[in-house]
Formats: sequence, structure tokens, C-alpha cells
Amino acid sequence: MIKKFKENFISISLTLLIILILFNAGLIYYNRLVMVKNNILQKESIEAKKAWTEIFESNLRRMDLGLRGYAITRNKQLLDPYRTGKLDMARTISRIDSLLIVQELDSLKERFELFKPKIDDYIKYAEAMETEARNDNLDGFRKLLNEDKGYHLWQAFAPMYNYITNYEDRLVEEAQASYQQAMNRNVIFQVILVLLAIPTLIGVWYRIRREGRKRRRLLQDFDENNRHYLFDSGTELSADNPQVIIQSSIKNLKKASSFIKDIAGGNYQVTWEGLTPENSHLNQENLAGDLIKMRDQMKKVKELDEKRIWSTEGLAKFSDVARNNQNNIDKLSNEVIRFLTKHMKSQQGSLFVLRDEEGEETYLELTACYAFDKKKFIEKKIHPGSGMIGQAFLEGSTILVTDLPQGYIAITSGLGHATPTCVIIVPMKYNERVEAVLELASFNRFEQHEVEFLEKAGEVIASSIYSTKTNERTAKLLRETQEQAETLRSQEEELRQNMEELTATQEDIRRKETVTKKDNTVKM
Repeated sequence: MIKKFKENFISISLTLLIILILFNAGLIYYNRLVMVKNNILQKESIEAKKAWTEIFESNLRRMDLGLRGYAITRNKQLLDPYRTGKLDMARTISRIDSLLIVQELDSLKERFELFKPKIDDYIKYAEAMETEARNDNLDGFRKLLNEDKGYHLWQAFAPMYNYITNYEDRLVEEAQASYQQAMNRNVIFQVILVLLAIPTLIGVWYRIRREGRKRRRLLQDFDENNRHYLFDSGTELSADNPQVIIQSSIKNLKKASSFIKDIAGGNYQVTWEGLTPENSHLNQENLAGDLIKMRDQMKKVKELDEKRIWSTEGLAKFSDVARNNQNNIDKLSNEVIRFLTKHMKSQQGSLFVLRDEEGEETYLELTACYAFDKKKFIEKKIHPGSGMIGQAFLEGSTILVTDLPQGYIAITSGLGHATPTCVIIVPMKYNERVEAVLELASFNRFEQHEVEFLEKAGEVIASSIYSTKTNERTAKLLRETQEQAETLRSQEEELRQNMEELTATQEDIRRKETVTKKDNTVKM
């Protein structure tokens, strides 16, 4: 229990303090209601005494004095108190009725109801006296005056007046006592509340300070972990402002989530907001650094995949071009150079095919040239070892030149002439034998995967050229064989004809000899 109390000291203390405050508020409210009620009772009591007093002390007195003064002096202005007293009498009686209802004095209300006709009789009595005075009948006025109905009215009024006066005085005394008790209760409970609240607040203040120090250390640890494991902007955050630290962590988590979503969506150009060269060394081993490394790695993988797909699709298309045009070396050369120039996004390309017929000199012949989508039919022969193309042929290795001398080669367009940035010369081999040499010129540097693509494409074109050459040689031999066979057939026909002619001649000679023999025999 003690351990639980210590752990929840602040909440328990504040709960008790809140309960005391609420109880105090309820008590204050109750005492206020008591005081308000007592104030109302006092006001009602004072007003009731005043109203009962006004019947004789104010209203009837003014009526009597006004009538007496008018009767003696005949001054009509003295009738004003009489008239106002008579008018105020009705208002006073109405106010007394209301107060009797409010104070629930039913028994007195019944007695007052019996008293009202007597007031009406007195008013009629006063009006008769006013009439006698107006008629200047002093004897009649004195006669009425001697009846002294006001005294009889007082005798009927006095018991009620004494009763209401004592009753209202008692109510005032009780209200004052109740009011004072409420005040005393407020003071006593306020003292108790202060005596309990001060040590409670001191304890709460001490615990809050201790919890504040713990929270500060916790926020500092939270900020350090946020920097160590998530992202470090290089800017120190004050532990006095927890909202800034928490918002910074939430912001970094949102950055990480958005960063991962962009990478998952294939956006490898995404950057981590707030990561600068100045704080990059602080974010090598945290989540931000790992995500950057992952992005770079996935970017490399994507680039490798794109290069691989580019090479694979390019080789497939190139193989189709080579396969569909391998019956004619000139057409094959033109289609190959056209495709490679466009696929490599080069500005100019040329293809040199090896010519090594038996009994003839060996050289490289320019079989196709392509630039700016226009074929250039240029006859050109290059001997092995001559220039970079001849050197590439002899060495059998690719030559990549990025620092070309001005005027080495010119790329022509409608805007003029320009020297390319990069030239690549690729010997195309088949069974380790160079069958052709490819030269491409571009304003962009050829990358390694493009060089590898050209070398693989070189194997395809070399194989096609070799096959085409073989087919051409075979076709040539076939043509020569066919020509020789045709020649032999012609010679055989001619020989046959000659033999037939010879046979005919021999037959003719034999006939002639036979005839001659016959003639000789006859003569003998």
C-alpha cells in the first residue's frame, strides 16, 4: 500500500485536494444560498414591518392630518396628503397581501382579510368628513370627528401589528444567526482547507519537480536515441520544450515513411529532407543513413537491370536484323550500322569488313556509313595496322577514345561541323578471328555496359558476316561449278557433233571405197 501510495502520490494528493476543493465549493454554495435566503428574509421582514407601519404611521396619519388642516384653514392644498394617503393605502394593502402569501402566514392573512372592511369603512368615514368640510359644515365635521373611528380601527389593528412586528423581529434574528453560522462554517472550512492544502501542495510541488527532472532526462535520452537511431540534424534541441523534441521525432518518422514509400514506388531520386553535407557524417549508422544506402543500392540494382534489359533487348533486336539480312553483306552492313548508330544514340557510325581473298591483298573495306539518318556511300580501304581502325584489327581489342584531337573526325549537320566527344572502335570477332571493325562517334561518352553490348553485338555480326562470306563463297563456287559444267556440256555437245560428222565422213568414205571397188571389179 505504501509503495502504491508513493507511486501514485501526485494523483492521490491532487484527487484529495480536488475533493476538498469541490466540497468547499459545495459548502460555499450552500452557505451562499443560506445567506441569500437570510438576506431575502431580512429584506422581506423589514419590508413587512414597514408596510404594516405605513397603514397608521403614514397613510391614515396623512389622511387625518390633511382633513383636519383643510377643515380648519380651508386650504385645498392640505387635501393633497389626504389624497396621497388614501391612494397609498391601496398599494400598502396589496403589498401586505403579497408578503403574507410569501411568508405563508395563513392565519394572519385570514385576520387581515377581516380587517380590510374596517379600513374601507374608515375611508368612507374620511370621505364623509371631507364632504362636511367642503360644505363648510363644521358641526357635522366635529360630530364625525368625535366618533373617533380611527381609535376603533387601531384597536382592531394593534394585535395584528404587534404579532407581525414580533414575528418579523424573530425572523430577522434567526436570519442573522443563520447568516453568521454560514459565515463561521466558511471560515472554519477555509482554515481546514488551507492547513491540508499547503502540505499537500508542497508535496505535489516536490514530486512534480522530481518528475520534471526525470522527464527532462527522459526527453534528453529520447532526443539522443532519436539522433542515434533515426536522424541527426546536427542542431541541439532544448529538453525544456518537450513538444519540439516529440514533433522532431514524429517528423523524422514521417520522413522515413515517406522515403520508404517513394523507394517502394520506384522513385530512387528521393532525398532525405534536412540531410546536408555538414551533417551527413552524423547519419552514417542510423535509419536515415541506412535508408540512403538502401536507396543507392536499389538505384544501382535498377540501373544494372535497366542496362541488362537494354542490352538484352538490343541484342535480341540486333540478332533479328542480322538474321534477316545475312544473305547480302552490303545490305547486312547498312542495316547493322543503321541499328547500332540509333540504338547507341550516336551521331555517326561506320563498318569495315575484312577482305582477304586468296591471291589478293588483305584490307578492311568500308561497307556502310551512317550519320544523321543519311547513308553516306564512301569507298574507303584501310590496311591492317593503318590508323586506329587498322590497329584495332591487328590487336583484336576495343579502342575507346575520349580526348579526340580537333579535326580527327567531323560530324556534320545543318548547323555546321563539330568534333565528337567520344569515339569507340570495336573489332568484331568470330572464333577469335576479326571479321569486321565497327567505329561509332558520339557527343556522349560510351559507358561500360554499352561497350560490352557492342562487343557482344560484334560477335553476332562477325558470325553473320562470316556466314555471309561463306555463303557468298559457296554461291561463287557453285556458280563457277555450274559454269564449268555448262562449259563441259557445251564441249560434249560440240564433240558429239564432231564425232557424228566424223562418223558420217567415214561412212561416206567407206561407201566411196565400196563403189570404187565395184567399178574396178566390173572393169576387170
